[in-house]
Amino acid sequence: MKKLFAVALALVMLLSVAAFAETANYTGIWYLNEIDFGGTKLAPAAMGMEMTFDLKDDGTVSVTSPDEEGQMKESIGAWTLEGEVLTVTVDDEPMVFSLVDGNLVADSGDGMAMTFGREKVEAEVYVPAEPKADAAEADYAGNWTATQLDMDGMFINPALVGMDTTAVIEGTTITLNGAFLFDNEAFEAELKDGKLVYAANPDEVMVSAISVQALEDGALKLVIGEGENAMCLYLEKAE
Repeated sequence: MKKLFAVALALVMLLSVAAFAETANYTGIWYLNEIDFGGTKLAPAAMGMEMTFDLKDDGTVSVTSPDEEGQMKESIGAWTLEGEVLTVTVDDEPMVFSLVDGNLVADSGDGMAMTFGREKVEAEVYVPAEPKADAAEADYAGNWTATQLDMDGMFINPALVGMDTTAVIEGTTITLNGAFLFDNEAFEAELKDGKLVYAANPDEVMVSAISVQALEDGALKLVIGEGENAMCLYLEKAE
């Protein structure tokens, strides 16, 4: 009887340790490594959207994320685990995660999913090259596709927000398609100080100005409009 009791006790302890180990696997720091918008996958680190969860053994969680001014802030909440469903609650707003291939995945249900991993995935941040000071017409000629949209210093894929844009440049004629505005619209620009510049006539209201600047790495900087409402895109030559 004593031997049977000892075996049972050992089995209970083993199961308890296994259960604790399974729960403990969720504790620690998790890094936001991917945001999926309807199949379009983005690297948060490249967009200045870094976020971490630090799941504590006592059921609390520390969340580090950027505030409205881009400064990192820490928020404290709680986390619970029911089966394989992890819920993180901060400021009375729960996020529900499931464990997928070793990552924590939160699906918002509206086409967006966020994936957190144990290791931080470093992303390449786009840094525009310097303007090419002695650019000539030949530096602009060809077919171009927008690959980056500048949103106050944060660069994203233009197609993600419906700003996918192409340009065909022949001589000083710029033909644009996309970006909600253009359907193969042609603009007669001038080459000024190495930059293609177009200024609208007073009775033209679609777009006030367009400028295209060749960069040292072979890309183009396209600015549509003026002032605070201007849109800035970076284009690569199409294959």
